Amino acid sequence: MSTTTGKLGLIKPGISDEVQQTIIDLAFNFQKLDDVAEMYMSNAPTQGNWKVGIRVWKSSPNIGDYVGWVNIRQGEACPKWNPLYQYNMGDKIVPINDNGHYYECIQTGRSGPNEPSFPTTAGVSINDTQGATKWTPTHSYKLNEIVFPSADNNRFYICTVSGVSGATEPVWSTVDGGTVSDGMVVWTGYRIAKWIEKGTSALFRNFGKID
Repeated sequence: MSTTTGKLGLIKPGISDEVQQTIIDLAFNFQKLDDVAEMYMSNAPTQGNWKVGIRVWKSSPNIGDYVGWVNIRQGEACPKWNPLYQYNMGDKIVPINDNGHYYECIQTGRSGPNEPSFPTTAGVSINDTQGATKWTPTHSYKLNEIVFPSADNNRFYICTVSGVSGATEPVWSTVDGGTVSDGMVVWTGYRIAKWIEKGTSALFRNFGKID
């Protein structure tokens, strides 16, 4: 008859156990050991669902550094949002400033130069076009300002050469990275990335300062 160990609750097969049951018990033990095995990484995790209390050790710690990271909120680990970055459907991110949520890209495109005001209501979506305005004639535009055409084409245009726009609206390029001359201004266009709130994000924090 099988028994269990005191610390991890591993199964110790007995001589009289059936072979199939012994194999099942050993597989259970291997999984238990894997679950509690130490993990070493060069950076905090940015993918996968993590339980509270899971520790990840830094693979190359130094004096004045921390020995690793500990997760203090169960959820999905994701990289932080980046400006003017090409995202594909299914990519996941968290805001630069933690709000407890993570987001999934539901439309392939480029992020804007300014971080969006990410919603915290479940299932709400948002376009990555924070600060964008409708194009205006004979208007002074600065670098990195973004506009939409008068007729929506699912793209935004970022000012890459500052100046005063023309008197009439330009013909907007629909090629990613395509440029448009507009009076003194030059615009570069991109397809808009779109995000949807997907749930709770993990939160890894540093622990164990090395003196």
